[in-house]
Amino acid sequence: MAGAMAGVDLRDELRRELVRHPRVVHQHLYDGSEARARLGDVVPPFIPFRGEGYTSAMWVLDWDHRLPSRELILRVYAFYSDEARQRGRKTLAAREAEVAREDLFPEFDVPDFSGLFADEAYEAELTADGTPKKFRLVSEWRREVEPKLGQRAEEIVRASQAFKELASQVRTRAPGLGDLESAEWAPPPESGHKRWGIDVWYLRSFNGMVGEGTAFLVDLQDEKVISQREFQFRSG
Repeated sequence: MAGAMAGVDLRDELRRELVRHPRVVHQHLYDGSEARARLGDVVPPFIPFRGEGYTSAMWVLDWDHRLPSRELILRVYAFYSDEARQRGRKTLAAREAEVAREDLFPEFDVPDFSGLFADEAYEAELTADGTPKKFRLVSEWRREVEPKLGQRAEEIVRASQAFKELASQVRTRAPGLGDLESAEWAPPPESGHKRWGIDVWYLRSFNGMVGEGTAFLVDLQDEKVISQREFQFRSG
């Protein structure tokens, strides 16, 4: 788990190259180097989770399956090695070929560029004024928290004043809701914290369809709770 910027800066990769979905190109959105430079100036820094650092990245500007588009999707596929980059490029080329086969009038919808291979994959909605919303880590491994690290994160939350206050307020909590759960890794672009942390979830209620809870962001290096937020989810 890295804690400082290393390798290439993903913002420089964006300034250098931006792959645009054909439906974005057709709408003449974000043409040219100046548009890339503006985006590079407003995206946050990224910190690699594993290894020495990033070696490269693919930035993709995806469409929102609307014409005209209302809110585009900015994706970044980051790599730790040249081998990973080559694999990522192959998945991009395959998806581009799929889009080309289906991009025929009068067909409206065509595939987008989600789900390509990468060591780390993020996405963010891009608003009308060109400012990306908060980036989300969409790599499936984000929920693979090592048991020892997860247990330590839960211990830190349990000992915190924030959790003690919350537990004292939740008096009617059903016992079947379980205990604290180290649910997923939280990267800096998503959490706003300076390094990677672990989100520890505490489910407060669940009626069979909708659940509500509190997520505590834990910094394992400083051994403390950095912040907490409320969340809601629907089953199925």
